[in-house]
Amino acid sequence: MGKIVLQMGFNKKKFIELLIVTLVTIVIWNLPQQAFGIEGLTVIQQRVIAIFVFATLSWLTECIASWATSLVIITVMCLTISNNSLSCFKGGGAAISANGTELEFTRGLKFTSGIIGENKIIINQKEGLLTLRGKDISFRIDSLHKGQVITTTMMAKDGDKAYMTISNANMRDGTHRGQLEVMNAVVTKDGTVTFTNKGGMVNLRDISISSDGTTARRWNFAHVSDRDMRSLQSDAADWSAATDHSGAYANRATLQGADFGAELSSADIMATFANPIIILFLGGFILAIAATKSGLDVLLAKTLIKPFGTKSENVLLGFLLITGVFSMFVSNTATAAMMLTFLTPVFAALPANGKGRIALTLSIPVAANLGGMATPIGTPPNAIALQALNGPEMHMGIGFGQWMAFMLPLVIVLLLISWVIIKKEFPFTQKTIELKIEGHVHKGWRMTVVCITFAVTILMWLLDRVTGVDANTVALIPIAVFAVTGIITAKDLQEINWSVIWMVAGGFALGLGMNGSGLAANAIASIPFGKWSPMLILVISGLICYFLSNFISNTATAALLVPILAVVCSGMGENLQSIGGTPTVLMGIAVSASAAMCLPISTPPNAIAYSTGLVTQKAMLKIGLVVGIITLILGYAVLYFVGRMHFLG
Repeated sequence: MGKIVLQMGFNKKKFIELLIVTLVTIVIWNLPQQAFGIEGLTVIQQRVIAIFVFATLSWLTECIASWATSLVIITVMCLTISNNSLSCFKGGGAAISANGTELEFTRGLKFTSGIIGENKIIINQKEGLLTLRGKDISFRIDSLHKGQVITTTMMAKDGDKAYMTISNANMRDGTHRGQLEVMNAVVTKDGTVTFTNKGGMVNLRDISISSDGTTARRWNFAHVSDRDMRSLQSDAADWSAATDHSGAYANRATLQGADFGAELSSADIMATFANPIIILFLGGFILAIAATKSGLDVLLAKTLIKPFGTKSENVLLGFLLITGVFSMFVSNTATAAMMLTFLTPVFAALPANGKGRIALTLSIPVAANLGGMATPIGTPPNAIALQALNGPEMHMGIGFGQWMAFMLPLVIVLLLISWVIIKKEFPFTQKTIELKIEGHVHKGWRMTVVCITFAVTILMWLLDRVTGVDANTVALIPIAVFAVTGIITAKDLQEINWSVIWMVAGGFALGLGMNGSGLAANAIASIPFGKWSPMLILVISGLICYFLSNFISNTATAALLVPILAVVCSGMGENLQSIGGTPTVLMGIAVSASAAMCLPISTPPNAIAYSTGLVTQKAMLKIGLVVGIITLILGYAVLYFVGRMHFLG
């Protein structure tokens, strides 16, 4: 085994590009908050915007590797906007103060989100309560240890919905007495417990933390000291009365550091690499490796090509359909490389001056690019769109089988159209082809295990609605079975395309940053998305994705566009129903990314086909452009009708 050494080369152009990208990011990081035009923008949210700009410029210029950009995103987020960030990036929380002096009864209580939009932190003079009013206000209690019991007492006002969620803790039984709610929780692991109010108004009366039967810490909001009240009253000129004239007051200026914003959990940021969609991808990669090791791919190719006979045009159709099918479950790069290997002996038998070689060679990248659209694991943009649709913000619950129910017929139609176009543009001069697919097919019990596991996994993916087991969980089956039986070894794991997984995780991290920091909600509140034309959004987003994907990684393109469009779609609300709803826009990004196949640099299958020397850039551009435009038109039409029929809920 050769010794691995560090690269000694220095790319001056890439270094300058990286320097410029970094400087632009630093400028945006430090701009005055009012420069963004987003009401209630916090420091944390501004940092998310800067990180997003860094990702965009890095992926566009490729000043560093695309997967390295995702690593930087996750690392910077953990170090600068998480609860475990460096001390110099922490805001220290926001204690309630009057005239610059922290109120006695809030000493030690740190607010991590402050006032955002309509959210208010209020002292109610009449009832002596600390009131949290708004969509999402949280405060943090530090130094909690496993086994401590937390009891909170709160009061809902006038039928307003009032509830609290507690992270790092398990809820125990509570009591309900009229408008008074008592909730108990036990800390399940060391760390921070966050109480969050989502919707309505919550008046907190009391919070106490018990350890070993004794009260270790307590805050009583029902008995605010006279000194605190006098401080508030003396500052009344600077406080604005609440709209309900209840005597509750809130003054943004006296909340020290309230604009810092809510820190994200570093565990949540890191968990983007273990997102359920990532597990789905890993399951697909493991299936592909097992199929290659066992020779199942060769067996399937031999079996599937037989019905197409020896007629040249039919063999072309066979390669299109078989490549498309493989690309649904195996990476399009691996599929293209494998299928072109099968074609090598065919090229030797075809006339050197004929166009048949070009037709067969072009069929591979076209089919590999189109086939990936049919399943959620076919290509990374599918997974990114699916995660946004099924995530905590949208909860659409789109299953593997649901996706295939309309995307598979679309792909088959597109493959047939591609066949007609390719054979017309590059007709065969030799009417028949004797095709022999060479390759070793393993014989033994492990081959049987691979075949059964492959069939069971795909069947359970298709029937996820029937079995009740989601596609992400099903993906664990081949991983576990192949590991236990020794079909997959530790060395085989090196063949997994980890760079793609890192890129997908980076996209998820950007989405988490936008939603978890409240940036998405602020943008929705500040920008009148509801007045935008749904059709204009659909057309522009699709064209931008198609254009970018022809020049940079389609995974990077989807990772950039999907989080932004998810915010736009949330802001447009019911207006999107005229074009079929949010899925039309977000799944449209997946379609547009797969449709981009004009250039050798557009996708790895294109590059592989171009490297054979049999295809010119002009020929690839011609076929790629025609097939791509047809894919965009038919793809968006299908998504529109699926949305209008409410097939996806």
